[in-house]
Amino acid sequence: MLFIILIIILFIILFSIGILREQGLINTFKENDIFDDEIITQKSSDTIDCFELTLVNLDFLPSYRGQYQSLLFDNKFQIECYSEFNILTLNTTMSSYRIKIPKNACSIKKDIFSGKLLKISIKQHNLLFKLPNEMQNIIYKDAK
Repeated sequence: MLFIILIIILFIILFSIGILREQGLINTFKENDIFDDEIITQKSSDTIDCFELTLVNLDFLPSYRGQYQSLLFDNKFQIECYSEFNILTLNTTMSSYRIKIPKNACSIKKDIFSGKLLKISIKQHNLLFKLPNEMQNIIYKDAK
């Protein structure tokens, strides 16, 4: 009986930590949201590519079946690659936020099972994304 109660308490604690980390990520995107599209239009000729990413891990929170299961935001992020920076888009149920990421915040992590993963460090968050198969070589060359 005590064991069951401890498991329930542990589940509630992990669930609360997950919600707090997700809310912290959303707040980071809100605080650094790009309002001015002038930057984008000026750099539109420098566009390398744009594609969708699937979040595998948020910080230390594990994934389930190869994807992070979020309650507060969609797990499909958009990334726009430019020659000097990247723009990452987070979609929530209420709105969408775009954040400018320097090239040095992106790195490639190789995994035996998942292949090449894109690691993006934003403020106090480490995001790990699974790259679409057709985009692994493009990002790999871009992140070097």
